[in-house]
Amino acid sequence: MWENLKEVIEQRQLMLTFAARDYKVRYAQTFIGYWWSLIQPIASVAVLFVVFQKLVKVPTEGVPYLPFALSGLILWNYFNYVITQSAASLINNQGMIRKIYFPKLTLPLSRAIVGLVEPLVGFVLLIALLLYYEVFGIGILFFLIALAGTAISALGIGLWTAALSIRYRDMQQILPFVLQFIFFLTPVAYSADLLSGIIPSQWDFVLYLNPMTGIIESFRAILFGGDFNPLILMSYAAGLVLFVSGLALFQKMEMKIADIV
Repeated sequence: MWENLKEVIEQRQLMLTFAARDYKVRYAQTFIGYWWSLIQPIASVAVLFVVFQKLVKVPTEGVPYLPFALSGLILWNYFNYVITQSAASLINNQGMIRKIYFPKLTLPLSRAIVGLVEPLVGFVLLIALLLYYEVFGIGILFFLIALAGTAISALGIGLWTAALSIRYRDMQQILPFVLQFIFFLTPVAYSADLLSGIIPSQWDFVLYLNPMTGIIESFRAILFGGDFNPLILMSYAAGLVLFVSGLALFQKMEMKIADIV
């Protein structure tokens, strides 16, 4: 495993080339181009504001809803993007995989790099909202740790699905439904306490087996001064386990990928 990672580091220029190519292709032939990086988080948080604040009126523990929702949405959108793009990275590049040898791990990693643009744009928007509502604090710096935890967790799942998608193409059809289901079990538009009230208290730990539950909750706890649930550590551990196991499976499948695709 470590030799595989070492090879990827040595081929980092190739990974950055893939990332630059994917970023250009992502916004190619679009009318407003790179402005989608700003419009998408604004539109998404506006929808959550109307549905969960104006209509449902979910409690946010005294925190203004817009920065509350955006703090979770930025991380979730990155998590969703890395998983979906990593899962399809091998299939979308199967022509190149058949022709030449290169570290296949550079493909999903390059997608994680491309996806960094939108959360960084969203981060600037979040700072603006925090300043507007006068809740800005030093806790905003924890965003980088939360983003790193999100990347590791998403890459773990992405590596699993990328490796399995080579043999079972059904994964590409199932993945969007699974992510949509997980979205409603993740405290993006509402707090984890609201989700905990739906299930028996002895099963609360199940919610924190979802890495994004603990990552988002820890970011909000530090950002807005909330309580730090010890179960949050379980989410970070789950994300690390997903990454290591996903990396091991991907490495096992790597030598067979060219033959299968």
